[in-house]
This record gives sequence, C-alpha cells and structure tokens, in this order.
Amino acid sequence: MSKSAISVFIYSIYLAINGLMLLLVPNVLLNSLGIGPTTEVWIRLAGILLMALAVYYFLAAKYELIVIMKATAFIRFTIIFFFIAFVMLNLVSSSIIIISIIDFLGGAWTYLMLKKEGHFVRNKK
Repeated sequence: MSKSAISVFIYSIYLAINGLMLLLVPNVLLNSLGIGPTTEVWIRLAGILLMALAVYYFLAAKYELIVIMKATAFIRFTIIFFFIAFVMLNLVSSSIIIISIIDFLGGAWTYLMLKKEGHFVRNKK
C-alpha cells in the first residue's frame, strides 16, 4: 500500500469510529465537542453516512484509486471553512474546529503523499 493510500486508510478508520459513535452513542461525541445532546434520529443517520464514506475511503486505499484519494484530500481541506462559518454564525461551539483541523491535516497528509508519489505531475508532451 502506498503512503497516500495508508493516509486514506487511516482516515477511513477515523470516519468509521466517528460514524459508529454517532450511530450508537451520539451524545458522547456531541458533548465532547460542546454540542448539546439530542434525541433526533438525524444524528444517527449522519453516523450511517460517515460509515458509508469510510467504506469508500477504505476501498480507495485498498485499490489505490488515485482519483478518489485526490478528491478526498481536497474535500477534507474545505471542511475547516464550513466549520468556521458554523462557529461564526453561532450555530455550534468553537470546539468543533478541532474536528476540522484533524480533517485539514489529514487532507494535507494525503495531498503531500500523492504529490511525492508523482500523482500531480502533468504529462509534458
């Protein structure tokens, strides 16, 4: 497995753990982020979606699907901007920024590994 694939694989584990927490014990994760407890089903549906994404990322890593690994790196870069906007709009506690920093750093790791492996070199013909 390449270093870029390893970074996506590790991120898939991170997503799966967070997805399972949102599905099974959502308020544990929410409380740790300064978000009030909920009994709404939507948070559990978000957990299922995170677990589904984890499967896609796992497969991207396992089969070295470069286009998916590139996409996940760029997507994870943008999450921090959305979370900052949520904080600025007083929709959530600023502690949610911790998750976006993890996403940003993980995206940077994947991007740097992909770049090091030559996946952003253009064909010069």
